[in-house]
Amino acid sequence: MLKKALFLFSLLTLSACSSTGSINVPGISSAPEVEFSNLYLRGVFNWWEANAPYKFTKGNGGWQVDVELIADGQPYDFKVSDANWTPSQSCGGKYKGQPVTVNTTSYLICAGDSETLQFTPSDTGTYRFTIMSASGNEIRLLITRAG
Repeated sequence: MLKKALFLFSLLTLSACSSTGSINVPGISSAPEVEFSNLYLRGVFNWWEANAPYKFTKGNGGWQVDVELIADGQPYDFKVSDANWTPSQSCGGKYKGQPVTVNTTSYLICAGDSETLQFTPSDTGTYRFTIMSASGNEIRLLITRAG
């Protein structure tokens, strides 16, 4: 019995050392809930600050914020995060510079290693960024023309 216990302990220790992901235990969520009411759109357009005009508010179809953007051919880098850049509340791309486009749903990961997204508007105007729940540590993002 002692040999079996030591063997199992060794296997668990080795698998924990070689694992790059989190351990999933049935009935226990591995990803903290995203607190949409505390999130801001943060990017080059607002110096990456958590400013009140860029805070998401509850609207039809999710949480949204409207932003005036200039179409000069350059991409806007951005992420979604709370005021403190809390890792589980910082949502972005799976790789740096992941492009997002108008009227296309994108899935963002909410983790400390999420990367910046890039949006290049085709026309100068107001754009609505809408986020909503997805699954696990992901949220959905949809950018549309506001108005």
